[in-house]
Amino acid sequence: MPSDPRFDEIASEIQNGVNSAQYDVFGRQDALKHLEQGGIRAAMYYSRIDRAISRQDVLPFVTMLKSIGRVDKLDLIIVSPGGDGTAAETMLGLCRRYCIGHLRVVVPTYAKSAATLIALGADEIVMGESSELGPIDAQVSIMQDNAEQQVSADHFIRAKNEAIKNLTSADQAEAQAAQIQLALLSPAFLQHCQDSMQFGRDFAMKQLKGHMFKAEREAQPALWDDRIDKIVSNLTASSKHLTHGRMITADDIRDDSDLKHLKVTAKGKRRPLLDCLKRPSTENGDRFPDARDRKGPLCKGLSDAWGLGA
Repeated sequence: MPSDPRFDEIASEIQNGVNSAQYDVFGRQDALKHLEQGGIRAAMYYSRIDRAISRQDVLPFVTMLKSIGRVDKLDLIIVSPGGDGTAAETMLGLCRRYCIGHLRVVVPTYAKSAATLIALGADEIVMGESSELGPIDAQVSIMQDNAEQQVSADHFIRAKNEAIKNLTSADQAEAQAAQIQLALLSPAFLQHCQDSMQFGRDFAMKQLKGHMFKAEREAQPALWDDRIDKIVSNLTASSKHLTHGRMITADDIRDDSDLKHLKVTAKGKRRPLLDCLKRPSTENGDRFPDARDRKGPLCKGLSDAWGLGA
């Protein structure tokens, strides 16, 4: 009877996979060529888990798109933990400038927060078994115990509303605690939280109305305005998702009464699609492929596993 593998054997197998991913350039090039069959061009934004979308990304991103040129169909393959929503808005706008037809966002593993906002601006989202989106409630920086932390702006808004409600509590201690809590909340900071949340809502509403559900809204505006509002309210509600890192899978979207209307194509029941992802190298960190080559950071077997070239 075979014994369980030793730790060093498992670690060696993982390292071999990493090495293969880093040096299998030809495999990635072949996968991209297959992916682009049928006249669909592909671009990719890849960011390490510790790298947020930022304004520094815009110039190399548009350079990559210029190397592709204006196309009727574009696949944007995105892997990102999120980041600056205004940078995401600019990058999505650039995609629309260079894609005059169908924009498809492909999520091999994760496109969270601001990257989810980009996905909502597509005509179609493609997700696999290991893919996840995330909530889009805005995050704000605070200092807690001498350390900077990211907290949902919605948490502060909910805390303010709860404190206002408790001001009229019959429990005197609870009412006094609410007074103290409200006194500690800066009006300017609360306004910043509200504006940040509204930015995300406006971003998502505009994109869903103008692209993914454009035809549906033209046929039934009242129905689809209500559905879009519920989708956006769902994704921005910290009370529903509890944590900003909460994963939202293709199955979650399918089973949710609000999110099920999103045009998500679920593909693949095979191994995770980033087994052979090579991190691209730029001066600003591991983010982008070489714009001249544009074949760079593509998961080997991506198109075979999902049939995206079909």
